[in-house]
Amino acid sequence: MKTLTMTAVLAVAATMSFNVMAQSRLDKSIVLNKSVNKGNATVAIGKYNLASTGSVNIKDSRVRKSIVLNKSVNKGNATVAIGKYNTATTGSITIE
Repeated sequence: MKTLTMTAVLAVAATMSFNVMAQSRLDKSIVLNKSVNKGNATVAIGKYNLASTGSVNIKDSRVRKSIVLNKSVNKGNATVAIGKYNTATTGSITIE
């Protein structure tokens, strides 16, 4: 298991997304999404695809005593998911 302790995670750039490794732990952490997304197209086409722009995705991980903030700014974006089981995200935080 990977452990992120007392870590501030920033998604700052418009084209940058952050994915936490599967089965990791976030203990006493701050996850902050401050992305600025303007005029972007985020598209997922096909089976089992994920397209993210300025997003934070945390999957199959343990989040304890942490702060999760989404301060992303989104203007004039297109977010499209076409097909089965697809996800297209812009400036979001997903915890599964």
